[in-house]
Amino acid sequence: MASLSSNPEGRPTSVISTASYASSPPLRPPLDASYSIQTGDGINPHRPSDMDSIPWYHFNISRHVAESLLISTGEDGSYLLRDSSANPGEYSLSVRSKDSVKHFTVRYDGESFTFGFGKFSNVQDLISHFESKPVIGGDSGILTVLKFPYPRSVKEPEVYDSIRVHAEGGVTETKAQPTFAIASKEGYLTKLGQHRKNWKTRWFVLYKNEFSYYKTREDKTPIRVINLKDVSMVMADNSQYKNYCFKVVSSWRTFFLYATSAQEAEDWIKILRWKLESLSGTET
Repeated sequence: MASLSSNPEGRPTSVISTASYASSPPLRPPLDASYSIQTGDGINPHRPSDMDSIPWYHFNISRHVAESLLISTGEDGSYLLRDSSANPGEYSLSVRSKDSVKHFTVRYDGESFTFGFGKFSNVQDLISHFESKPVIGGDSGILTVLKFPYPRSVKEPEVYDSIRVHAEGGVTETKAQPTFAIASKEGYLTKLGQHRKNWKTRWFVLYKNEFSYYKTREDKTPIRVINLKDVSMVMADNSQYKNYCFKVVSSWRTFFLYATSAQEAEDWIKILRWKLESLSGTET
């Protein structure tokens, strides 16, 4: 059975059901960043109370973070659901299609979800639809099978759970799903010095539990490595009178950093706080 959907630019897509997958247990929502353009607490006020039962719903992560996750550690056919950045109250399905990420609108009117011409009366109906591994195709003519839901439940730093797929096309079989890890991120940030209190631009790399910075992008040895297990807080900051500034508070020092744009600062804050949330969720 096929239906039509559309992306934010209004391009039609087709949705075709084919098979199913086994879901993962839900995790707490990722912490919001102070730069979020959503509501003050970072949570979509219109979402159903059981939205967090969708293991691949990532709450209010930004479009840029979704693209980073899917491109860095996803595969062709990986997808996730998130709050729409452009239209609060709606949702966006972010899908990796070959080497790019496409975004499609999922609407919620307070009673039911709409994806294309399909209408789903509750969260479980929506989950069931995506368990059927629909195929999405746009104007380009390229079809993408939604094979790999990208879970928000991610264990770091070394052990990851795999999700397995069963019963494809009426034939019972087991397929290993790719291992997902929260994506790495890198880029230039300007840092306040500890002693001289001057600002210097450094190349920062976030990988697993380490937040490192280098003098230049080409350097192989970091100036310092910050273990995220020592970090208690990441939040926007205006005490230094710098635009797009945020701070990373560790047990031994507070690092003040600023980005070149609000979006870049938001992306750093969200992915760092998501890392911290993941760490706190895996420790007992």
